[in-house]
Amino acid sequence: MKKITRSDTSKVIQILTQSFQTNPSALWVIKQDEKVQQRLKALIEYAVKTGITNEGVFLSDDKSAAAICFKEPSKSNFQSYLDQVVLIWKAIGISRVPLVLKREGYLKKHRPNEPHLNFWFLGVDPNQKGAGGVQDLKKGIFEFSKRQELPVLLETSVERNKNVYERFGFYTYHIWKQSQDYTLWFMRRD
Repeated sequence: MKKITRSDTSKVIQILTQSFQTNPSALWVIKQDEKVQQRLKALIEYAVKTGITNEGVFLSDDKSAAAICFKEPSKSNFQSYLDQVVLIWKAIGISRVPLVLKREGYLKKHRPNEPHLNFWFLGVDPNQKGAGGVQDLKKGIFEFSKRQELPVLLETSVERNKNVYERFGFYTYHIWKQSQDYTLWFMRRD
């Protein structure tokens, strides 16, 4: 596992965009219209920029998997606020802002108010599944967590992923049924 360089950015965006094509939580955030694929890519671009600002975007050694995982509380600057405006314009849509802010408030309320690693995104290149990239990222992030003495927190809206995370040592500490749209599992690994 390595922190990405500028030349890796497009590969990470490609992997994560492909991986989140059917993710209920990511798709809920973005405006659903004829531009949904462009909006999903804009969401991923925002996440990657935020991850880079917080020194937390990683690529597996074989370049088959990517992750965004950084220490919370995260860094904010003027650029991060401009990036949020671009996110609203390109991905969320102005009319959805109140809904997304309400959701983010709920998420924040149910995350522990302590330093932790926020495991925000994990994706695998669909053409290279089984190549070992996830294992490489898992090992690197868990070693980082151990060195920093910080728990790792994540949310997932995909039950299959929840089961994989449980095999990785995570446990569910809160479940949120987001109306009929999806369920969100809040998970933690100490």
